[in-house]
Amino acid sequence: METKKNLTKRTAILLWSFFFLAGLLSFPLLASDRHQGTVEFVLGGFTPNDDQFKKVYQTGGSIRGLVLSAYLVSNFNVYLEFKGWHKTGELTFSKAKTDFYLFPLTFGVRYIYPTTWFLPYVGIGTDYYFYYEDNPIGTATNYAHGYHFQVGTYFQASKRIPVWLNLKIKYTSAQTQSPNRTLQLGGLEYAIGLALVF
Repeated sequence: METKKNLTKRTAILLWSFFFLAGLLSFPLLASDRHQGTVEFVLGGFTPNDDQFKKVYQTGGSIRGLVLSAYLVSNFNVYLEFKGWHKTGELTFSKAKTDFYLFPLTFGVRYIYPTTWFLPYVGIGTDYYFYYEDNPIGTATNYAHGYHFQVGTYFQASKRIPVWLNLKIKYTSAQTQSPNRTLQLGGLEYAIGLALVF
């Protein structure tokens, strides 16, 4: 079990990350005269890259959330993602029902290359995977810290319409310690998003 000191340290890191991003988003944007950022609604699929996890919860499931982004300089863009993911499975031996709730918080920087109709991008960043598991054996609440790499592209039907379609693939590595072993909560994610541009 983690000590209060470790929990306080982790909470402080999370809060500093949040305020750092808030500062960037409020900084006078120097980039594009076309737009400054986006508010995006995403829906996709996600599968943790852990063999033991897959035995209990089988394949992945749908993940959904909200993405906020803002331009810094030139074509560099910062983004913050809030998402949720839930799976129901069966314990390996007892076959009892178990539920797993995952809430990824992501911060990153990406380079967006503008063209006429689509805007491909590549991004990297850091992740905090908060999770809650509930079954007859007990409950567990913790989080994993990791990093990610993603590629994708926005599609714009018209420069006069402030709505973009987004297609992306993301891979995250995020490990945490369970009582008996290391659990890899990161994995492959693919998503489609609808972005409102401002």
